[in-house]
Amino acid sequence: MPTRPDARLVCPPEVLSRVLDGEAVLLHLGSGLYFGMNDVASRAWERIVQGVTFGEVLSTIVEEFDVAEEKAREDLETFVAALVDKKLVTLG
Repeated sequence: MPTRPDARLVCPPEVLSRVLDGEAVLLHLGSGLYFGMNDVASRAWERIVQGVTFGEVLSTIVEEFDVAEEKAREDLETFVAALVDKKLVTLG
């Protein structure tokens, strides 16, 4: 199911994250789940923790990386679905 462009992506308080040298690492304190990301996903994560919408994250990825919007949307949908599934973000 497609994510609405105005859906707000929220990092729950039980998720710790750090971005080091362009790569993000997340830790869910409740489950102990550790999640690492590549540079594109890390940039998306930086925007997510700023409290932006799905559409704003998508715009950032399209503007900053050499990727077509449709491909970026598909990849971001997959990424967000994985984060939601692992309880690393919620959609508002």
